[in-house]
Amino acid sequence: MSLRKSILLRTRIVSLFIIIFALIIIAQAFELTVTNREEYVKLSKEQSIRLRDVKAIRGNILSNDGRLLATSLPKYDIRFDTRASKISDELFRNEVDSLAILLSMHFPDKNFNLWRNYLLNGRKNKERYLLIHRNVSYEIAKDMSDWPIFRMGKFAGGLIKEEHNVREMPFGRMARRTIGFTSRAGNSVGLELSFDSLLRGKSGKRYEQRVSANVWRPIEGDEFEPENGYDIVTTIDINIQDVAEDALRRALDSANAMSGCAILMEVETGAIRAIANFNRMKDGSYFESMNLAIGDASDPGSTFKLASALALLEEGFIELDDSIDINYGKMQFYDRTMEDAHNSPHKKITFRDAFEFSSNVGIAGLVEKFFKNNPQRYIDYLSRLNLDRPLGIELRGEGNIRIKSPKDKDWNLTTLPWTAIGYESRVTALQILNIYNTIANNGRMVRPFFVSEIRKTGKSFWKHEVDIINEKVCSQATIDKLKELLVGVVERGTARNLKNLEYKVAGKTGTAQLYRITGFDKNSHKASFVGYFPADKPKYSCIIVVNEPRKGGYYGNIIAGPVFREIADKVYATLLDIHPEVEPDENIILPIVKDGYRDDIKFVLNTLQISSNTKEGNNGSEWVRANRQQNYISLTPKEFNKNRMPDVKGMGIRDALYLLESMGLQVITQGYGWIKYQSLPPNTPIYPGNKVFIELKP
Repeated sequence: MSLRKSILLRTRIVSLFIIIFALIIIAQAFELTVTNREEYVKLSKEQSIRLRDVKAIRGNILSNDGRLLATSLPKYDIRFDTRASKISDELFRNEVDSLAILLSMHFPDKNFNLWRNYLLNGRKNKERYLLIHRNVSYEIAKDMSDWPIFRMGKFAGGLIKEEHNVREMPFGRMARRTIGFTSRAGNSVGLELSFDSLLRGKSGKRYEQRVSANVWRPIEGDEFEPENGYDIVTTIDINIQDVAEDALRRALDSANAMSGCAILMEVETGAIRAIANFNRMKDGSYFESMNLAIGDASDPGSTFKLASALALLEEGFIELDDSIDINYGKMQFYDRTMEDAHNSPHKKITFRDAFEFSSNVGIAGLVEKFFKNNPQRYIDYLSRLNLDRPLGIELRGEGNIRIKSPKDKDWNLTTLPWTAIGYESRVTALQILNIYNTIANNGRMVRPFFVSEIRKTGKSFWKHEVDIINEKVCSQATIDKLKELLVGVVERGTARNLKNLEYKVAGKTGTAQLYRITGFDKNSHKASFVGYFPADKPKYSCIIVVNEPRKGGYYGNIIAGPVFREIADKVYATLLDIHPEVEPDENIILPIVKDGYRDDIKFVLNTLQISSNTKEGNNGSEWVRANRQQNYISLTPKEFNKNRMPDVKGMGIRDALYLLESMGLQVITQGYGWIKYQSLPPNTPIYPGNKVFIELKP
């Protein structure tokens, strides 16, 4: 074969392979773009576009007056697409310095030069997802939309905002375990847990496009908005809560105690207005690591005697002034000996004295005597008071409640007398408080609650209604006798240090030995006081429990009582609706009123229900002189002339300063009280910039 034919053959073979290869490519392209187009488009999207959940903003938790206890604040991770569509090279060069200046002002972790170089390098490297800063506040993130380069528009200017929410508690650790929190591991406690399904809302969806291996960028317009969570309005009163926590913490610290709790509840409704819990940490500080008030079920001690007194009185076994045998404060029950806290010089005392002075043998002896042959009847009374089961409140984590029954294997001959005085039982502080609250509420037992309302976008979605556990736990006659006993404890008995001349308190002290694995520890105690106020018209009930006090004694009246009193004093001083009504006195002396602005004075007088009579002046002046008459305040207009020094004697400093400075005068003051002297006499010609000296005296 000639050389020419050989070359032509080879050329044709190569051309044939090229044609075949081209046909294969065309066929594949046809399959890709026509035959299997939808399948490959779907596959492409799955690899480059994803649908991501967008979390809803968690609802707020509010105090009873609407103040924030827990809220979710939006934070943003800010990124920059340096190759966004509207960022030309010229625009970037002209505005990068201005952008770097603003970044250095708001994020000083880099100075101007570092920020400028960071942006330039990002542009050079064609960064599509350059991190600017994490956890940027809503206000700054909003302002950044108007910054140089970024102001070209959403995504077009390269600004990428990735929103997430941070849970914050504006009042710090106040009521921490009750309000609750969500840990990084996703575990919740308190109201945050109980109402999680409402608080968390419903997530939305957002499409994102892959811009590099592990970097995704939101796609504009393709979003399904999340549905934000509901707001929870609690019963907590911030002011009372603050007092309760402060008083309890100081009491624990003073007694060098291990832990304690305090609860304040509204008698009629069961609304919890304050709840404080503290445990002692290794460094000696106190921290709310457990909700002791609802989670710690243990022997309550002598505060339990109210339940025993109710059973005895309701059965008609005893009257308040009946004489009972206490055998000098020491009594044998089968193989165990029971003693009172203090030896008694008396063999017999009245039932009233046994309760008011908290005689163990007196109360236990009566329960043993009258219920020995039918202990279940006594236990039925405890069940009627809801002591044998959880209260069923909104918060999870109620303690492991237990009241022994005669059917239980560990019931023995001494169980009944020891149960009668608050031992061999496990109940929580909230349960004990609920008994006393029931007596204050004339026998009507209501369920304690922490949430009064649920709102959605400011509108009420649900409101709490009083939840009645037991309409009447006993007869009114028994209620009246129990109230008399509880007042007597404070007036004459173990809580005489809580006697108050301003308002009456009713309650009961409690001191219990703590149970250990080896038995009751005589050196470890629980001190408590529980009661209600004002005793003659109960509005609030309160319990204080202090565990293992190591200094200053361990009796309830000494350790827990002062905390009760401090909380009660604060509530009584701030809530006028629980004060007794004062009959109007026709001979009351009217207060001295400073001269001043007419509308302000009339507002105060009307609020205080003091009559006033306003005389009309020639120029309709709004500034008046106030004079006391026999039964009203006379308001006479002060006549002021333009460019003339007014008479400000008799006025307060605030009104005088406003009046004189608005006329252009420079005012120099001395003293406090009422204005008694002015250096420029009334009606003196004045000019802007003139100085006037004013002297005030009480």
